[in-house]
Amino acid sequence: MKAYFQNLRWLSTSENAAVRRPLPTPATYLTQIDPDVQASLTTQQWAELERIIDLAIPKPAPKLVDLRFEVDLLISRYFIVLMVGKDRRRAPRSAPVSRFTQFGNWMAAVILLLGFNLAISTSVLMAAYLIKSALGIDLLPGHFRGFGN
Repeated sequence: MKAYFQNLRWLSTSENAAVRRPLPTPATYLTQIDPDVQASLTTQQWAELERIIDLAIPKPAPKLVDLRFEVDLLISRYFIVLMVGKDRRRAPRSAPVSRFTQFGNWMAAVILLLGFNLAISTSVLMAAYLIKSALGIDLLPGHFRGFGN
């Protein structure tokens, strides 16, 4: 249990939030070339290699929702990732998507959105009720006296 809270503390610190693996650059791959081969490349060949490798590296697309977190259980650790964004893949899917799959995906998206909406609405209403109670505001005087009164 101690390790779990240490991991939470590590994840919540601002300096460790940007510790994610850096995105690869063409230089990351070009440094792995044999030094003898590197020496034999002209500047034009080197620039062309950089251009081709830059085209081959996938670029991250902006996401509407990018939610990542870990769940530590007694036996093992799991991670959960939820991303919502526009599909920007160039190549079409290899297999056609059936209408049943499209309908299932649509229903899952609607259920997720309704669930998030319900959770946020409940949290806001609960916070408003607690603030109202802490300030001593009684919206319906004499209506509910509580237990024991």
